[in-house]
Amino acid sequence: SSGINAEWPLRPGKCFDKTRPTVGAMSLGLARRALDEATKYSMERKTMGKQIFKHQAVLFMLSDMAMRYELAKLAVWRSCADYDEGRRNTYYASIGKLYGAIAANKNASDSVQVFGGNGYNKDYPVEKLMRDAKIFQIYEGTDQIQKLIIGREHMTKYF
Repeated sequence: SSGINAEWPLRPGKCFDKTRPTVGAMSLGLARRALDEATKYSMERKTMGKQIFKHQAVLFMLSDMAMRYELAKLAVWRSCADYDEGRRNTYYASIGKLYGAIAANKNASDSVQVFGGNGYNKDYPVEKLMRDAKIFQIYEGTDQIQKLIIGREHMTKYF
């Protein structure tokens, strides 16, 4: 006997079913922080005599940021619940990880946009959030790998 478990090729997938929700949860933290920073700034900053969140364009960005955060949270929580209940969670683990990365990156980018020129300045936190968000598109499987897994898992429902 070689001492290698015959199930070895399957083990990495099982491992990712446990770790991808964790990475998804980390991306949620960044997505939420970006939303919070943009919201606070939009209440402090004024243009044309009013707080910038009262401008429709800014309010729509905040709305989109909140929606992305909440939807990503649902996917991550579903993958965690499935794992906790002993159900296979590959599908939702990849959705949560991917959409969490999308939410983190887009929320960071929109937060910089809300801050305007200040968003690009190292004196404000959103500049670093944008740099930090990128890792979520790479770590624990790239966005493209997650799409491959989601697509394959989806297709198994039809075979």
